[in-house]
Amino acid sequence: MNTPNQPNSLDVLTDYRLSAIEKNQELMSENLKEIGEAMRMLISLEQKHVETREALDRAFKSIDRHGERIHAIEIEMPTIKLTRGWVMAGVLFLCGIFGIQLVKIITGH
Repeated sequence: MNTPNQPNSLDVLTDYRLSAIEKNQELMSENLKEIGEAMRMLISLEQKHVETREALDRAFKSIDRHGERIHAIEIEMPTIKLTRGWVMAGVLFLCGIFGIQLVKIITGH
């Protein structure tokens, strides 16, 4: 039989199982720390993503406003070109009349 100083097989099995549970507990604790760190990194990345998304939204709104302004200018462009043509024709006409009058003055006619 077992003597008081000699462990029996049940004690050995219990010690083995307890040590296995302790190792698993340590591994789980380390894994939980790693998961916690990964979650902190994920939160940080998510915050940066939200800030980037907000900046992109502001940029696209600004682009849309510029698009509206450009569209309004494009609508007015044919009228502006036509007016510019008339003004240039008028200026050239006046320059021509002025030139003719200058030649008449110089030649004495």
